[in-house]
Amino acid sequence: MNNVNCSIIKDILPLYIDNLISEDTRKFVENHIQNCDECRKELSLLKTDLNVPEAIINEQDGVAILKKLRLDIRKKRVFTGILSAIIVILSFAYLTAPEYLPYTESLEIAAAKENNGSVTLSFTGEYELSQRAQGVYGISLYDTIWNKLFNTEKKQTIIVNPNGEAVNTIYYVSNGGQEDKVIYGENPIYNGGVMTLPRLFLNYYITLDILIALVLAVFFLMFRKKEKVKAIIVKMLFVLVSYFVSHVMITGFNATSYSATRDFCLILLLAIPIYFIAYIFYEKKKNS
Repeated sequence: MNNVNCSIIKDILPLYIDNLISEDTRKFVENHIQNCDECRKELSLLKTDLNVPEAIINEQDGVAILKKLRLDIRKKRVFTGILSAIIVILSFAYLTAPEYLPYTESLEIAAAKENNGSVTLSFTGEYELSQRAQGVYGISLYDTIWNKLFNTEKKQTIIVNPNGEAVNTIYYVSNGGQEDKVIYGENPIYNGGVMTLPRLFLNYYITLDILIALVLAVFFLMFRKKEKVKAIIVKMLFVLVSYFVSHVMITGFNATSYSATRDFCLILLLAIPIYFIAYIFYEKKKNS
């Protein structure tokens, strides 16, 4: 064929493949290709160069998109699970928080009886029983929002000394700034009263938490250019921040509690999902 025509056809072929030419030009190209082996080969090469890589790229992009979608779905499920755990723990803490019942003598809030050396207490509600000293016990009764919602009343009878230990005195502990009342035996303190104070160890823990966090913040500023050291400090800081946030969510800013052991367990339990949520947001911001 004429070299001039071949040159024109070769220039037009990319437009022909993309269907960007008029119908007359298309017929002209197709008539030429039918009679020109060189231009027919050129067309074949162009189709190979354009289609095969495109197919490969599209396939790779499709796999990458699917992987990203799966990862995003997995992250959302994990995030939802962690958020659900926080809600469940907070709901449990709120619904089962003790509302200690004050002592009222006329109601006989806890009746004590002795039978063959065994001392039994009969009462209605939840209870906490502790041994203060040899032969000296304290009992507290409390209600919860859960019990009020479902109108649940627990009538209970417990044996204070199931192994036959000596029981000299049992105090009723109101846990509200009121003096403890003797409901069995005699007051071992002559002409004096006993008052149970809230426990303070949560105050020590939160103070220590804040002090360590401040020290780590200083270290973070000192080693901010060392990525490995900084990463370790960040993880430690998130632990301390999570404990602080958990403490505030469980007990508020009050660090004294009559049920400190219960509150401490809930604080630790809640701090775990809070830590993961905080770290997920940190990583997302860091990689964005």
